[in-house]
Order: sequence, then C-alpha cells, then structure tokens
Amino acid sequence: MLTIRTLFAAIISVILIGVSIPLDGLSAEDTADDGFDTYAEEQALCRQAAYSILVSVHGVKRARGIITADLHNDDPEGFLKSRARLSQTRVPAIQGMTELCITVDRPGIYAVALYHDRDADRKFDKTWIGLPAEPYGISMDPPIRLGPPRHIDSIFQVRGSLTEISVTLRK
Repeated sequence: MLTIRTLFAAIISVILIGVSIPLDGLSAEDTADDGFDTYAEEQALCRQAAYSILVSVHGVKRARGIITADLHNDDPEGFLKSRARLSQTRVPAIQGMTELCITVDRPGIYAVALYHDRDADRKFDKTWIGLPAEPYGISMDPPIRLGPPRHIDSIFQVRGSLTEISVTLRK
C-alpha cells in the first residue's frame, strides 16, 4: 500500500527534478483518503517552481492505469513526435479529473499531448489501422478531423510560476 509520505516524495521528485517515476500497477485507490485536497496540494507544489504548467485532465472514466503527458515546445515539425518531446510526466489516473504538474526551465510557447494508459504498459495503444485505442487529449482541445491536430491550435504560453490548462480526454 502506498503511503502519503511515499506519494508526496514522488510528487516532489517529479516537480523539482522533472523525472518520471515508475507507476506500474499504481491506481487512484493508492492515493484515495489521503486527507488533503489533491488539487490544492498539487497547485501549491506547482507554484513553488519558477515556471510550471498545472494540467487538469477531464473525462477520466476509470481510476486505473496512468495518465502520461508529453511536453512539446514551439516546433511544428516535432509536434507529437516522441523524439522531439521535452519531457514526459506520469501520474496515477483518478476518475473524473486528474491533475499533474509539469515544470519548465523558462517562459515560452508549449503544447501538451497526453493519454490514459489504461493498462499501464507505458505504450499508447492503437488499433490495427493506427487509430488511438486509449483515450487521449491535446492542450487547448483542438479540433481533430482526419489526422492529428494542428500545432498552432494546440499551443499555449507559459509566462510565470503557474500556468493552468485544461485537457479533455477523447475516445
């Protein structure tokens, strides 16, 4: 069973040094009944960084698996390509809404692509024809038609210590 002390240490590690922690098998039940307001705590920790992004992920249907978020810079050519991501953050999925904090080194223009890795295998599962098999979302909730969203429709600006964005999962 995950203790609040272990969870708190993991969150601080992610926020302060930008590392991804292994969350295989971790579910929202491991973080339930901690006795604190998750959003307020996450926001307070996120505010401590010089530049940070607090992402609220809406539409999480099950408290199983992990939410994986990839941070991209203002490069349309590298947008949604794993080789071009600046960082990757993973947190346990919490039914309804899941929050996560991404720290950045400087102000600028960024985009976030994320998915609900329901089976926690650390892979974005796709169907046999290449369509997403797991729920996914992009910053600014851009329209998605017959291909990936446009970079220009997905970017946002980080100006200070806390930039809040909201992403709705699709599937």
